[in-house]
Amino acid sequence: MIGTRIEVAWAKMPKGALGESGDSIELVERPLGGVSLVLADGQGSGPAARRISRMVAMKAIGLVADGSRDGAVARAVQDMLYTAREGRVTSTLTILSVDLSTRTAVIARNSSCPVVVRQEAAIFRLEGHAEAIGTYRRTRPAMTELPLTSGTVLATFSDGIIHAGRRVGKSLPWETLDEELRGLDAVHLGVWVQSVLDRAVTLDGGRPQDDMSVMALAVMEDDRPPLRWLRASIPT
Repeated sequence: MIGTRIEVAWAKMPKGALGESGDSIELVERPLGGVSLVLADGQGSGPAARRISRMVAMKAIGLVADGSRDGAVARAVQDMLYTAREGRVTSTLTILSVDLSTRTAVIARNSSCPVVVRQEAAIFRLEGHAEAIGTYRRTRPAMTELPLTSGTVLATFSDGIIHAGRRVGKSLPWETLDEELRGLDAVHLGVWVQSVLDRAVTLDGGRPQDDMSVMALAVMEDDRPPLRWLRASIPT
């Protein structure tokens, strides 16, 4: 029997390749089926940024787990951060979701970093104005909802990836990455995510100039037994 499988992958590296990353990535299962990936990038870097991004990410996944819709989640997290820090601290927030109850892919963005989407044979970007949360009382997310089709891939980044190589006048080969994504088998999603991070770190001479994160999810048809597994590699 053919079913649906969701592949999830992320990779991150702290600024300078040392210490604690100011980015937080969390995964949560949706109560009516599906998963959500959350990426928060706290203002600055190091432990202070980590505290902010973790607060944002944990609030977001708690609300998703309680059944809140993604747009409402992003607005509630914005209000929480604005109130807690009195408008003096910012964070980006991106939520990538596969919602099996509505058979849609849902993207909530409060970040200037794009979300790259693969659907059918098309590769396109969700980008443009989407303010970071925490500074203004009425900040709202940029919302996109797409029909869920087999082969859908969603990928996004923190600004350390987007700006990699800038100090030496270089950047990631985005057209090449698009072509790689176009032909990517979902089972190799983790390899592709790691390769994007590795190339970004190389552009910064092996010592990232900012916290770097890449996260992605993919939807595929699958006839394997319903086994779930997760592999993680976490420095201490």
